[in-house]
Amino acid sequence: MLIDTHCHLDLLNYKKKFKNIEELLYLCKKNKFLYLLTVSINLKNFFNIFSRVSYIDIIKLSCGIHPYYTKNINKNDFLDLEKFISYNKIIAVGETGLDYEIKLNKEDKKKQIDMFFYHLYLSLKYKKPCIIHSRNCYKDTLNIIKKFDISSCGAVIHCYSYYNKKILSYFLDLGLYISFSGLITFKNNFLLQSIVKYIPLNRLLVETDSPYLSPVPYRGVNNNPLKIIFIFKKIAELKKISFYKVIQYNMKNFINLFKFK
Repeated sequence: MLIDTHCHLDLLNYKKKFKNIEELLYLCKKNKFLYLLTVSINLKNFFNIFSRVSYIDIIKLSCGIHPYYTKNINKNDFLDLEKFISYNKIIAVGETGLDYEIKLNKEDKKKQIDMFFYHLYLSLKYKKPCIIHSRNCYKDTLNIIKKFDISSCGAVIHCYSYYNKKILSYFLDLGLYISFSGLITFKNNFLLQSIVKYIPLNRLLVETDSPYLSPVPYRGVNNNPLKIIFIFKKIAELKKISFYKVIQYNMKNFINLFKFK
């Protein structure tokens, strides 16, 4: 009963690997996938993927605006975002958050922060969990989350990448789930691998973030949900538990967090 808790099906290169999205979904069902949560990064992409796969039972959908796409936001984007999030088919808000990997000017930084605030507001309003992107900005991420009663809707830090155990404890203390990607399979990523050992099993989620971050032994090529198996295996190895136990907790935590019908 596999679940990819975060992927971008609209961004996969189907001409290179699969004939189309239907072939990928057929293979996922054949390989015992229960759900794929496809996460939008902007409203145009969301509308395209929603119109194509929203009727498919294996697919769950999230709607949001990634921090990379906040530079050109306008008033209509705020209105459209709420309209889409209100749809019953949408089980989560995001991907949203902050990314300070590249130095930002004050205006662009403010746009990221404003949009993050708005996503969290919508999460609480519609009681749907928030999928949070946070890179090189854990202090600002924490300070903003603390302004909301995040426990009433739930949230996950996706593609977790902070190496410090103290930072991890801050997120856990707020009740957040922590999701790991193919990053933990990279051979020299010892610090992040050590963090996996400290994650309580009841806060653990697993994702591919495909088409990005393909796990070892496929690093450097396009990723897809079928490769999540290598991430499960790495977590099992690091935590010294069975492979099936990781799969079981990922399924249980996904259902507990996203509470969809």
